[in-house]
Amino acid sequence: MSGFKVERVYPHPRDRVWRAITDPKLLGRWLMPNDFAPELGHQFTFRTDPGPGFDGIVNCVVTELNAPDSIAFSWKGGPIDTLVRIELHDHERGTRLVMSQTGFQGPKAWLVARILQIGCKTIYGKRLPAVLDDLAGITRTRDDGPACMKTSQRTLVRMLSFLERKPK
Repeated sequence: MSGFKVERVYPHPRDRVWRAITDPKLLGRWLMPNDFAPELGHQFTFRTDPGPGFDGIVNCVVTELNAPDSIAFSWKGGPIDTLVRIELHDHERGTRLVMSQTGFQGPKAWLVARILQIGCKTIYGKRLPAVLDDLAGITRTRDDGPACMKTSQRTLVRMLSFLERKPK
């Protein structure tokens, strides 16, 4: 696997979705705390809890910015050095978001890709929609809170931890 893609349609206008993916405070609500700025060449970090072979810091650089159509940034942390690209397209029901993350190399990176891919179901299926609904003034009846690792993600993290062990 060298990458994966997530596609979702949100019942919101493109400018609202663009705001949710480029405003650092909103981005922090659905993805991770950050020091992002929507500027070409801007270096920024995402921060989360550390894990096996990962200090919890993702170093990024904005490599493409075509507001309000697309943004791309490098994503370097732990065993991965990848590229994230997010495109927004008009859709009859609102806005179609296409996120791809490419450049995973080697077995450790493959495991990280699987963990990230599984997490994307919650991130793009629950957390981002909750932020979009909040921006639209839509009251949600249930708060799913922060994304938690599912059993399959914990298993992959254990596998990654095993690969990180140094031989005696």
